[in-house]
Amino acid sequence: MERINNVEDLRLDVIKIYEELRTGKLGLREAKELNNAAGKILGSAKLELEYNAYTKTQKRILFLE
Repeated sequence: MERINNVEDLRLDVIKIYEELRTGKLGLREAKELNNAAGKILGSAKLELEYNAYTKTQKRILFLE
């Protein structure tokens, strides 16, 4: 399993999941679970952005770079 280091890696992984679902290489249930996990990862990045806005800080979020 490849490590997802940033949002671009995550985007490419979600595209791969979509393609594998369309071609039948991946089952619907597994695709849903992987997309759910991707959503949680994005949600945590969004939380960091909101925290920066709330505290008026500019902390770097490496995952988004």
